[in-house]
Amino acid sequence: MGDVTLLIVDDNTVIRQGLRSLLEPEDGIEVVGEASTGAEAIQWMKNHSADVVLMDIRMPIIDGVDATSEILRAKPEARILILTVSEDPKTLARSLRAGARGYLVYSRFSPEELLEAVYVVASGEEIPPSPAVVLALADLPEEESRVQYLQEQQLADPLTARETEILDLIAEGRSNAEIAEALAVEEKTVKNHITRLYSKLNISSRYEAIRLRLAHLC
Repeated sequence: MGDVTLLIVDDNTVIRQGLRSLLEPEDGIEVVGEASTGAEAIQWMKNHSADVVLMDIRMPIIDGVDATSEILRAKPEARILILTVSEDPKTLARSLRAGARGYLVYSRFSPEELLEAVYVVASGEEIPPSPAVVLALADLPEEESRVQYLQEQQLADPLTARETEILDLIAEGRSNAEIAEALAVEEKTVKNHITRLYSKLNISSRYEAIRLRLAHLC
């Protein structure tokens, strides 16, 4: 992977400048744009591209959750990492439901952890949520047709015992590395199992997997 390009989205100029000054000196990181509102972020991503969008949640008019949804509707390949002061599980769960690859809460992460999260998201991986957010994910309303479809899909193509075991660990908020350690297998093996169970369940993220498992649909 070459330089990871970033779009920083926050309505606070000081925070945007702080993130830029923190990340830009790092080898392999390039900040290619800034946006001060959700609307600006949506428009910027329609006209340009960035490997990772660092997205604030609380912004006027269009918040980070709705901006995440709109960006991914236009560019499904976009990878969004939420950076927020909010620790409300429901709010964080909504951002994951919208398609964010993970979140970090200000004052809860170090510069090194931020950099690691950027690289994780840029690689296409997701950051496991906290237990409180896992429970909040399960409580989010789901469209009835979506639930019925997933139930029918699962009945038609059941998961193997190992896939179910991995799904249980995903629902506990374990990372791929932690799952590999728990099962005494290579992380690549875990990723292969996850790819297959996603295909069987017709989902595309670990957050959908968590919601399905906790809703007893598998």
